Amino acid sequence: MAYGMHGKGEAALQMFNIMVEEASRAKGAAKPNEVTFIAVFAACSHSGMVKEGLDLFYKMKDDHQVESTPDHYACIVDLLGRAGQVDEAYRIVKTMPSEFDKTGAWSSLLGACRIHHSVEIGEIAAMNLLEKEPNVASHYVLLSNIYSSAGFWDKAMNVRKKMKEMGVRKEPGCSWIEFDDEFHKFIAGDSLHPQSEQLHQFLDTLSDRMRKEGYVPDTSCVLHNVNEEEKESLLCEHSEKLAIAFGILNTSPGTTIRVAKNLRVCNDCHAATKFISKIENREIVLRDVRRFHHFKEGRCSCSDYW
Repeated sequence: MAYGMHGKGEAALQMFNIMVEEASRAKGAAKPNEVTFIAVFAACSHSGMVKEGLDLFYKMKDDHQVESTPDHYACIVDLLGRAGQVDEAYRIVKTMPSEFDKTGAWSSLLGACRIHHSVEIGEIAAMNLLEKEPNVASHYVLLSNIYSSAGFWDKAMNVRKKMKEMGVRKEPGCSWIEFDDEFHKFIAGDSLHPQSEQLHQFLDTLSDRMRKEGYVPDTSCVLHNVNEEEKESLLCEHSEKLAIAFGILNTSPGTTIRVAKNLRVCNDCHAATKFISKIENREIVLRDVRRFHHFKEGRCSCSDYW
């Protein structure tokens, strides 16, 4: 599982094969069980190893005597959806045994639709999820974001309105960094931290330096109906950028910066952090809700696949 979270899919698969080999030779050795396969499927998903993951899924019962569960299907839907095979992922959901709980699979599919801007299938996934879980904020947020990224502002607004009527609250995105045995927490546009003014000024200056290196803000990540200049300003205020800026300003040159975020890192922050790692000559480790990203010398360990 750890290999998978760090994008080392091949190492995870190698570890799995060692486990299988040892189980076949030594009596009492650990054998792959249903949790093992969840870990392997997740590793394949984070590394884009679609064929390897599917091969294991279809051989799981015959070769390893492990029955598929709803969680396994959810992993395979995530594997396909993350790779952009949204239609095939949808087909997998529809072929699940009728007695299985499809909530996890629909959730994986909705997340894939958000990444790949698939409105029609996203609507279907959201409808099924909201029917079963009308009080889960992420279902509303993802559907609203799908609409916003497609420019369907009225539909996005209606989803947010429905969310408010249901009394459902969105978990605010936040990032944090540990420094001097204390955790420093940031939200987007944060003005409460003692160093807020300094951090925003630093990010403005850093943004100019990044542009000279070729950075272009990805304003598609701003899901508000505002002009381009406002969108670029909002991007500078994302919580992970503030946490990274805090790390740069408060640690000595060359120190590795470690930041955690409670949501998926957006495309713009991911691209920006690559530039920051190169300009500031820092290794930056960003742990989002899905995985670890290791930024160094302008590159990320995920190879832009997450």
